[in-house]
Amino acid sequence: MTSLPTGRSEKGQDLIEYALLLALLVAVGVLIYSRSGLSNSLQTIFRNSGSLMETAASEGTNGANNEEHRTIPELVGQAITDGTLTLDRGQYLFSGTDAASQVAGNLGIPFAPGDAWTIGRQASRDGTTDYYVLMYYSAEQRGDLSNYATGGSDWNWTVNDRGFYTTRKGSQIQVPVDYYIHDASTGAQNDGLRQTYFTGNSGSEGKANLVHPSGSSGYGIR
Repeated sequence: MTSLPTGRSEKGQDLIEYALLLALLVAVGVLIYSRSGLSNSLQTIFRNSGSLMETAASEGTNGANNEEHRTIPELVGQAITDGTLTLDRGQYLFSGTDAASQVAGNLGIPFAPGDAWTIGRQASRDGTTDYYVLMYYSAEQRGDLSNYATGGSDWNWTVNDRGFYTTRKGSQIQVPVDYYIHDASTGAQNDGLRQTYFTGNSGSEGKANLVHPSGSSGYGIR
């Protein structure tokens, strides 16, 4: 007479015990549910739980979408408001430099490869108005920035992190950019400050000078 292996027999016995225990738990649960008068309360709890989960999921999705669709100027403005972007007056961040790349990464600003941008903080000549300036060149919209560097082989305009020209050779080259002026205290875009900015600077609105930022072998805008 051949007997079944001991391991298989024990496994079958365990399954039977689990099934009986589950049946007992279900029976007790049905009895409590039907006789305790808790059916309406339990249904309400489950309905509310489902509603809360749907609301949380909806808000999470909307929040992610809002964050995803925020523009670069909005992200810069929020960083100014939060105090996560702080520059001294007269200080600039130029794309292509290690300092600027680190700041853009920390703030989650999605500058694309080939984009050129500068963020600087300035004050009006009388010192009463304090603001940030974002100059942005989109490679996707306007092509590679190097295409504008056709001023000759001797072209070499270099600026430091204070925005001062340290080297000037060849003709000055201007490229089309988008300007955004942010109030330094609130971070809000302030079109009223645009005139203050362009009055106090030699550059014309909608254009910026092509430069080489110190510490970068590429092109920048100022």
